[in-house]
Amino acid sequence: MPIAELTPFVDLCEETAKRLRQLREAMNLSRPKFADLLGIPPTTLKNYELGYREIGGFALLQIANHYALHQHATWLMTGKNPVSPILTADDVSALNP
Repeated sequence: MPIAELTPFVDLCEETAKRLRQLREAMNLSRPKFADLLGIPPTTLKNYELGYREIGGFALLQIANHYALHQHATWLMTGKNPVSPILTADDVSALNP
């Protein structure tokens, strides 16, 4: 496959990684707390956010199915229809002891 054909995919992965970090930071969550919500190790989340690793289907499904994150799934994957995070870190902590 020519590199030119891979460019849109690479750009999409980079943009999704940026949005994932923006979402975490907008919710005022540390990497370990956000990773815990997703059921993944903090190092995996770091690799997603830095673009070292492609965000897998498991993580996207965790977001889509999570009560506090599901409204952000479309924006995260496409960049369309952003929703402001309405839960604070304290709210999330209270719901996930």
